[in-house]
Amino acid sequence: MDIRRMQAFARVYELQSFSKAGKDLYLSQPTVSTHILSLEEELGVKLFDRIGRSVIPTQAGQMLHAGVQKIFRTMEETKANIHDLKNKVCGQVVAGGSTIPSNYLLPAVLSDFRKSYPQVMVELRIGDSIKVCQDVLSGELDFGIVGGYADHFDLEHVLLLKDELHLVASPDLRPKIDVKACPGDLKDMPWVMREKGSGTRQAFENAMMVCGISLQELRVSTQVQSTEALVRCVLAGTGVGVTSRLAVQKYVESGELDIIEVEGLNIQRNFYIIRHRRRSLFTCSGKLIECIQKHIQDNGYQFA
Repeated sequence: MDIRRMQAFARVYELQSFSKAGKDLYLSQPTVSTHILSLEEELGVKLFDRIGRSVIPTQAGQMLHAGVQKIFRTMEETKANIHDLKNKVCGQVVAGGSTIPSNYLLPAVLSDFRKSYPQVMVELRIGDSIKVCQDVLSGELDFGIVGGYADHFDLEHVLLLKDELHLVASPDLRPKIDVKACPGDLKDMPWVMREKGSGTRQAFENAMMVCGISLQELRVSTQVQSTEALVRCVLAGTGVGVTSRLAVQKYVESGELDIIEVEGLNIQRNFYIIRHRRRSLFTCSGKLIECIQKHIQDNGYQFA
């Protein structure tokens, strides 16, 4: 039912007059009459009896008025709750992240955020950078953190931090590789590669192009859908792989993985916070973004 028709019906019911309802709503009497007639046709019942100059609601009209009042109250309560969200840190945040920030950055942030804002429920959805961008644009996510963003006029991106990517191998595979490899040596190595759409793969591909090598020239033995799967494959000796320092630091420190230095190959990529330019963020979403940025600063991550 159209909200304007319900408003006209409610004023006629309460004022028991079509003309008075029209004046109250700044509508002509014929417009009010048309709204009531449309409601009667839609519901298939008569809502008012016209007895002389009096307008008497029928039983159906009384039932409709009770229902309309509930609808109006719900609308007002919803508006009030929305106003509260603007000023009170509560509600739900639906955030998205590519695999590196979701698995190695955000867990610690969410723990701190939960302590400060226990009334906020955060849903974290993990996907590759392209998927996260698509979901932010479609409105399914309040914001996202990605290693590569889509160039779209509705997508706003803010630099969060710089990440270093390392070429790593297991100690079993390391003796077969020179201490300081050349870019050309990469063609002879077995590779564990991330899937297309991954920010890690995109950064690696860009760095390889600078060295004059395309990914098609590499001997890819395994392709995986996540950073964790890549790290596990490299640990098992399946091949060499490129991934974030955040993902392999503990394995390098324990000696389970070795970093392979490649002359002229410098792999870096930025992580960005992305959001829809034309969508408003509620207070809880804004506070989570502030918490993420503070965590970056407090832990000394590199900025551009």
